[in-house]
Amino acid sequence: MPKADLASVCPGRAADDAAAAAITDLAGWRLSTGDDTLAEGLVAAGAQVERRAHVLRRDLSGPAGDEPSLAPFTPRPVPLDRDRLAWEPILPSWHAAFPPGHPDHLAIDEEQSIEFFMRLVDGSDMGVLHRSACVVADPSGHVVAGIMVNIRPDPPPWGGAWIADIWRDPSLHGSGLGSRLMGRAMHQLAQDGLPSLTLAVTHGNDAALAYERLGFRAVTNWTTVRIP
Repeated sequence: MPKADLASVCPGRAADDAAAAAITDLAGWRLSTGDDTLAEGLVAAGAQVERRAHVLRRDLSGPAGDEPSLAPFTPRPVPLDRDRLAWEPILPSWHAAFPPGHPDHLAIDEEQSIEFFMRLVDGSDMGVLHRSACVVADPSGHVVAGIMVNIRPDPPPWGGAWIADIWRDPSLHGSGLGSRLMGRAMHQLAQDGLPSLTLAVTHGNDAALAYERLGFRAVTNWTTVRIP
C-alpha cells in the first residue's frame, strides 16, 4: 500500500481542500499528518484512523554522563540479513510486548514481522540504522528486549535520531531494563553528536509516562489514516 506525508502530497492546500483531494485522488493510500484539523477532515470524509500518536523529543545537548549498564542482560547486534533463523529468536519477545489489545499490536505473521524489521535495518523506512540499535539477551541467552534507533534525513523537526521501535518482554516489567536501554541509546547518540532524540508513542500507551520521566517532552501529535 503506498504511503506518504500528506503535507508533501498536497503542499499549501487548505485542510478542507486537502482532505477532499486525498479522498478523491488517493484511494488505497495510507497518509500521515501532524495537522489535527486535517486529520479530522479526512476522518469525516471517510478515512479510517490507523494510529494516533504523540511525538516526543529529548534534548541530548547536556552532559552525557556514564553509559547505563544493562547487566545482567547482554546487548547483541541486530541481525543485518533476511535469514529467518537469525530473526526467529527475536520475534517472541517482540510479539509478547504488543499482544492483542495493546495500542501498538500488529496482527502480522512471522514473515511480515521480519520484513518490518528489515525495513528499519536497511534504512528504507526511517533512515540509516544507528549503532545503538541492539537486541538484549537474558543470562540464559534468550532475547528479551530490543531497540531500533534510526537517523532520519528529513529536515527539522522530523529529521535526526528517532527511536523507531523499543520493546521488552512483559515478564520483565519493573526491571528497569527499558529505561536503561533508552539511557544507553541516548548516551551513544550524544557521544556521536546527535542533538536530540525523537519518538512517537501511540495514544493510550502507558509508556508515554515512562518517556516523560526520562526527559522527553511533547512536540506535536501525528495521525495516520487509510483512504478507502
